[in-house]
Amino acid sequence: MAFGFKTEEEAQDYLERLGVEYKFSCFKEKNAEGCHLLGDYLEAVKKDFENAAKVYKSNCDERNYGKSCFKYGNFRYLGKGCDRSNLAAFEHYKKACDDNFIDGCLHLGVMLTSEDRSFKEGSEKVKLDYPKGLKYLEKACYGGKPIACYFASSLYITGKEDIPKDRTKASKLSQIACDGGNVYACMNLSRMYKSGDGVEKNEEKANLYKEKAREIRDDMKKKPTIGLQQHT
Repeated sequence: MAFGFKTEEEAQDYLERLGVEYKFSCFKEKNAEGCHLLGDYLEAVKKDFENAAKVYKSNCDERNYGKSCFKYGNFRYLGKGCDRSNLAAFEHYKKACDDNFIDGCLHLGVMLTSEDRSFKEGSEKVKLDYPKGLKYLEKACYGGKPIACYFASSLYITGKEDIPKDRTKASKLSQIACDGGNVYACMNLSRMYKSGDGVEKNEEKANLYKEKAREIRDDMKKKPTIGLQQHT
């Protein structure tokens, strides 16, 4: 968004011209990025969620644009501008992940491994599949999503159906998550080093990660949080 407008009319004129530019890029030039920007424009500026959903969907289905697949998955998950459907959300998160849009992999992993089924009420349920979900979480982890590393490490810590406990793998994933700023992973690492669980017992490192967890927690209190479904 540009700055320095002298009047509200100037700002509105700029936004209208921006919309025309995105429409031309999408509908005339068939440009995938332009279509995605049009979807963002309709969502954020026009608050036209129904047409934004249509643009994201067509850009995903026709051009395999992972970012639009993810956004449409969010819209179907939330029922934003379209009917709520967890199965449709799952399908489009998978398309996003297949296109290496890593947020899609994270959402797939969560949907396949979350035991809190309340968030799926009122729509079709996605069947739990821990091994498949773990693969998506690990892909998201190594793709740069620390929270996915934490979720994956938790599965190895507790063990799940067809996933045996593996504290060594859990410690490695926790390390990545902690380095990425996940407070819970740092706390887990601290406990692991204190007891020698999955790592060599080391009181100094236990205290180090305990302090790091405290620092991250204090820093989190100063910043607004962003919900999982709000990522673009």
